[in-house]
Amino acid sequence: MESASKTVTAVIPTYRRPRLLERAVKSVLAQTHRDVRVRIYDNASGDETESVARRLAGDDRRVSYHCHAVNIGATKNFQFGMDDVSTPFFSCLSDDDVLFPGFYAEALAAFDAAPDTMMSIGSTLEFTPDGRFLYAPLALWPRCGRFDPPGGAFAMLDNRHATWTGIVFRREVVEHVGSIDAEVGPPADLDFELRVACRYPFVVSFAPSAAYLNHASSVSAGEDASVIAGYRRIASKIAHDERLATDFRSRIAPLLQRQMRRKLIEIVVKGLCADNLEVAAHAAGRLSTDFAGSFEARTAVAAYRLCSTSRFARSVLRSIERARLRLRARRSEQGTRRHSGTSPADFVHYLTLTPGLDAQR
Repeated sequence: MESASKTVTAVIPTYRRPRLLERAVKSVLAQTHRDVRVRIYDNASGDETESVARRLAGDDRRVSYHCHAVNIGATKNFQFGMDDVSTPFFSCLSDDDVLFPGFYAEALAAFDAAPDTMMSIGSTLEFTPDGRFLYAPLALWPRCGRFDPPGGAFAMLDNRHATWTGIVFRREVVEHVGSIDAEVGPPADLDFELRVACRYPFVVSFAPSAAYLNHASSVSAGEDASVIAGYRRIASKIAHDERLATDFRSRIAPLLQRQMRRKLIEIVVKGLCADNLEVAAHAAGRLSTDFAGSFEARTAVAAYRLCSTSRFARSVLRSIERARLRLRARRSEQGTRRHSGTSPADFVHYLTLTPGLDAQR
């Protein structure tokens, strides 16, 4: 009977990253839990992606390949893959990310211990392509273990939501809350996790489970102020979901507003540090119109006005931002060591590409 099955499908959307795709697929096939399926969804790459994917499928019957006739966009490709899952469990893996070998086994063991949970979450470590450790959201969480609704949703806020690369979901959760919402855009992973956390329990492990690669073509690297439309959609859906308690909706609303405000501030800072004044200006403008009453927002707008006209001020800002990110990385590394007894450095070797493949992004 299927309910007794522990097959996990790795949903891997891809677009023109054949070398990285191979690494992602092989990280699934290397799981200590062997009952896996790999579903590759090619967004009409039109390059060697198809030949790489078909070779991988020919080498291992657990791998299958689907190619869209046209590019449907990254978020819709994830949506298509999630809707296509037919196994009891699944995870979502971007083509440039990597799973660590024990991830699925640990996630399924956690499900066994808490059979009513819908997400089993491990710690995803964020690296640069050359292996420099950047961040681990779960390393800053106060505890692991079980989180019940709707309280678990609060732990997802303030840029600390679990990177979904390190999450295994039960398939039925899609039937209960729907799949990823393509209209949300870049924060669609946060939206999906919140929809689950608002209504169902989940379990968290501090064990490092996957690596997220932060590089120039990452979704987060290209964010601009337009991303706020997605956050507003998230907030609106929660505010109008009558299945959720009124008290919960009133408590989470200002926290989502704070997250939007801080996301815009982050975009202002990133834009200024990269000398992308147009992106910074747009985000500062949104802060001025949407969050004018916030001291935090007014300070960011004032910093934008100063830095947009002064290269020296931008240089100082870059130094401050580098120091902030180094501090966050250090705190994340310390948290990872404290919680799991391992160091991010212990997992860098999983980023190595197959011999003969380069690390082109």
